Amino acid sequence: MPSVSIEVGDGGFSLLRDSWQSLVKDSTTATPFQTWEWQSSWWKHYASRRSKATFLVLREGSDLVGLWPMVEKRAVWRTLQPMGIGPSDYLHPLIRTGYEEQATVLFASILADQSQEKLVDVHQCRENNPLAKSIIEKSLAETGPAVTILEQAKCLILDLPSTFDGYLAMLGKSLRYDVKKLEKSWFQSGLASIETANVESIDVAMTIFFDQHRRRWHGKGLPGAFLGRGVAFQREWTHLAALNGWMQLSTLRLDGQPIGSIYAMVLGQRSFYYQAGFDPEHKAISPGTLLVAHTIRRSIEEGKTEFDFMRGCEAYKLRWKPQRALSNLRIVLEDGEKGRLKSKWTMTGHRIEQRVRARLEGQGLRKS
Repeated sequence: MPSVSIEVGDGGFSLLRDSWQSLVKDSTTATPFQTWEWQSSWWKHYASRRSKATFLVLREGSDLVGLWPMVEKRAVWRTLQPMGIGPSDYLHPLIRTGYEEQATVLFASILADQSQEKLVDVHQCRENNPLAKSIIEKSLAETGPAVTILEQAKCLILDLPSTFDGYLAMLGKSLRYDVKKLEKSWFQSGLASIETANVESIDVAMTIFFDQHRRRWHGKGLPGAFLGRGVAFQREWTHLAALNGWMQLSTLRLDGQPIGSIYAMVLGQRSFYYQAGFDPEHKAISPGTLLVAHTIRRSIEEGKTEFDFMRGCEAYKLRWKPQRALSNLRIVLEDGEKGRLKSKWTMTGHRIEQRVRARLEGQGLRKS
């Protein structure tokens, strides 16, 4: 029977590294955000002096079968949150395939225990993840903590067919027309090209991506999504991801000049669309559309079964005919009167954050 323990301190990154990396390979629900590479980079660039690394560790004997890296923050009150909040789209625990039921029950129990001492604030947990169900069931027990569940975002999922031609048949006429520009004479002649970065070119490709991303957002009078420490974090992570074969960072060039860039990732049988950018001066060429089409085609050719558009339910994503929309949940556990006060304060902040996000997404910041 597996047992769960709490291991405190950032020394866990070095102690758990090898078994953590092996666990990613043994989990069908792992995403790039659960990897040692993403989380250790996040800790390096985002952790504050008031943060304490806290690992919920599930072992069967000496084998690591579950891991949930978390952060305890000490401000007005103590809060326990998943590590990676901010740039991460999914923050559920990493669990070896076959241990999901046992692990989620144990993780839910330990969170309930922790809520007696601090506010437990879980972010970006997909609604079909069994953890949410386990937390709710635990809260319904007489001695369980109160729980508040809010939707943070919807994520659109495209189940990929076996061929790209089969996929094109699913699309609307106007989008098919734009996608077929990939086969037009200016691609065949070499006037236009799409290059996917490798380990040697990832740093240069990221510089181009940041530039294209800024151009897209500055055209709307906004600064963009990558600022300050976010740039340093992304550079470190993408280099590590490229070494592992997880990056699909592609640049669209016209007559040798970059006019668009897409940042996608792969892990297991899934592809993940993270961000994009393009030069507004070339909007008529539909660089964003061409890059998404290229990435989906490559995913199909590599045998991927799912293309995850991740956070955001923007209209341009719906054009690609995703079959499913799943919610990312924020789950807050509180215990006692003080816990309810903390939770109320947290929910006020959540509502403000959601209004700002809705306003930004309403301006089409991620529209291609």
